[in-house]
This record gives sequence, structure tokens and C-alpha cells, in this order.
Amino acid sequence: MDFRTHLKKYLSDTEIDNLISSFDEKEKKAIYLNTNKMSEKTLLSLFPTLKHHPVVPNGFIFDKDEIQLGKKVYHEQGAYYIQEPSAMLVAHLLNANKNDIVLDLCAAPGGKTIQTALKMENEGMIIANDLSKSRANVLLSNIERLGIANTVVTSLDFSTQKDRFQNYFDKIILDAPCSGSGMFRKSDEMKSDWTYEKVLKNSAIQKDLILMCYSMLKESGTMVYSTCSYSYEEDEEIIEYLLEKTTAKLQYIEKIPGEFRSEKYPETIHLFPSKFDGEGHYIALIKKPGNSTQNSFEKIEIKRTVKTKGNVNEIQSFILNHSLPEKFIELSLRPGVFVSSKIGDKEIPSHHISHVKNGAESIALNKEETVKFLRGESINKKYPDGYYFVSYLDMNLGVVHVVNETLKNLYPKGLRINADIETSF
Repeated sequence: MDFRTHLKKYLSDTEIDNLISSFDEKEKKAIYLNTNKMSEKTLLSLFPTLKHHPVVPNGFIFDKDEIQLGKKVYHEQGAYYIQEPSAMLVAHLLNANKNDIVLDLCAAPGGKTIQTALKMENEGMIIANDLSKSRANVLLSNIERLGIANTVVTSLDFSTQKDRFQNYFDKIILDAPCSGSGMFRKSDEMKSDWTYEKVLKNSAIQKDLILMCYSMLKESGTMVYSTCSYSYEEDEEIIEYLLEKTTAKLQYIEKIPGEFRSEKYPETIHLFPSKFDGEGHYIALIKKPGNSTQNSFEKIEIKRTVKTKGNVNEIQSFILNHSLPEKFIELSLRPGVFVSSKIGDKEIPSHHISHVKNGAESIALNKEETVKFLRGESINKKYPDGYYFVSYLDMNLGVVHVVNETLKNLYPKGLRINADIETSF
């Protein structure tokens, strides 16, 4: 079955024509502002052509041909996260708060986790998981850059963990792996790779995932199910399957400008690029009946011992907002905020903690020094020997080791960029 024919399951010919025509238009981009690091006033003074997202507070739409926001120093500082405008609605509609324990099952590259964490004011707890180790490491890098302080990052097959977490999470994000038709404007490869067989294969996986997630959802908890697929088989049919197999109830999503709703489940929404200023998403809010008690949180310290390349013990310290099963912590890539590494009597603050902290007590760098830092170069400044954070415009960039009035650069090698002072600010 071809792409157009399979859409006739729930769309009229006019809707299909409009949708397919929109694939030739330019892809839309947005950012989610990290107000822990930058105010809206400052953002708009730097980039006055940004447009407010039509629904999401702290969301802004931009023209990527006009501004390359991913190449700005403010991106490296974690002042914002580049995201797709319709995907931004997933975390917005879930509306997690600082008393919640949240699971983001398929979390990489991290936009929904980051948006959720910031809505939670970096309190509560999120487990952000991705089955792919390489994608989970990208997720981890973004968590560090944005200064996210309430998140455990894992790369696990959660079918091996679900028994630990039955009726556990207040909120769950299931942005399910899908055939990816919502990425057609972004990638010609996605267009050529699409098949109806791929839709059916993903649909079977999605049914297993949604049942697993529902079993881990607390009574009275809320789950958001989303895909970047236009296929009815990956969207409404997954919801139908869940409702048939469980006690789940749909929660009506309030009207969104440019939405489309199918006749079968009008509680849920499609965001088509022909109607909404984004790439496309399907979103359903699911409620589990019942009552549950509020969580209590207490920060705990976790230490891990790892071997350095020189086969020396390195003691890593982390802070977590809530206790978790010890075995699960052992399996995690990052159990909370990475605070420091200690080798012998030398304790080195981490890149992660530098981005969690504000820049009030850091060594302030000017533009030229900032470019040098991002390139991984040392900087000459008169400071006593020791470890310090460095900042630009009161936002931390990372860690330096001052030795003999030289700021030796500890910026992670994988993040270093050949920043151009004329285009990066």
C-alpha cells in the first residue's frame, strides 16, 4: 500500500492533498528557552526576529536560514534547546510538576526530558531512557549542557525493569519509535525509506510499549503517547488497543490552533504541517483511574569508583533527588547530577555541575577568551591555583584548572568547536 492510499483510512482527499503539498515547504524550527540561564527579554534583545510559539510558554519559532542558533555560544551554555514546534506540545500537555516522578521511555535526543525538567523547576525526578547507547549518550550530553539536575539517564530495555516499577510513575512520556512520516520535510531519506510494512512493524512494537508503560503508571497518573507519524495504525489504533486491554481513560486535549481530530478519538490531536506551524505529531493524553499519595523527596549522595586510563581509582560523586533500587542505579549511565571526580586528594568539579550552577562566582570571560575556551585553548589570567568555573554573561561554560596564572582548559574534548567570534555571539 502506498503512502497516499493508507492515509484514506481517516483523511479526506482534500486533507491528504494539503498534507502532501506541505512536504515541499521549508521545515520549521523552534527553541525552548532555559529561563534558569536567560530571560525572555535578553533572548529577544539578542534575536528580535524570533516569534512566540502559538501555545507553549518559553517556546520560540525561528528561521534556520536567517539565524543559526545551534552555532551560538548561548547554545553551548545551555540557554536554550533547539526543538521541533509540534514536538514541544508533548511535554507542555503532560504538565509535570515538582512533586512528580516521571519516566521518559524513548527520550533521546532529550527535548521532551529537558522541557519537562524545566517545568518541574529541576525538582522531583525523571528517569530518561533510550535503548540505543549512542543516542543515550547524546541525551546525556544535552542534559549536561542545559544544566538539568533532576534526571537519571539510562540505556536499558525496560522490559527487564518493568517489574521494579509497577504502578510507580506519576507521569510517563511515551514518544514511541515510529515510521517517521512526520519527518518527511526534514529528510528525503525518510520519504524514500517509508513503507506500509514498516508502519505495521512499528505498530506491533508500539502496542507492547504502551501496555508496558501503562503498567508502570500510578493510579491517577497521566501518560502522554505521541508519534511523529501520520499513520492511523501507529496513532489511533494504538490508543484503541490500550483502551481495549486496560482500564485506561482518555483525557480531552484542549483546543490547539491548527489541530486535526479524527472521528474515532476526538480527545486526541494530530498536528499536520499543512495546518500547524511545525513538522507533525500525534498526541494522546491517557489517565489511569484511582488514587495515589504524594511523593516525598530527599537528596541522596551516590559514589561510584571507576578506573582511569592509568588504572587509578577515580571516585565519582552524584546527587539524586530521590532513592531508587540500588541495582537500577548501578545500571544507569548517569544517576543524577555529576558533581565531581576525586583521584587521590585531588577533587575536580564536573562539566555537568558547572552548567547546573549560575555564573555569579565564576571567572568571567570576555568574547575573545570565550572563543578560546570553546576551542579548548588555555587562557592567561591572574588567579590563585585551583579549580574554577568560567562564564560568559553570567552563564557558565565549564571548568578550568588554574596553574601559575594559566587557566588550563577542562572543556570536554568532544564538545570543542572552532567558534568564529563574528558569528557565534
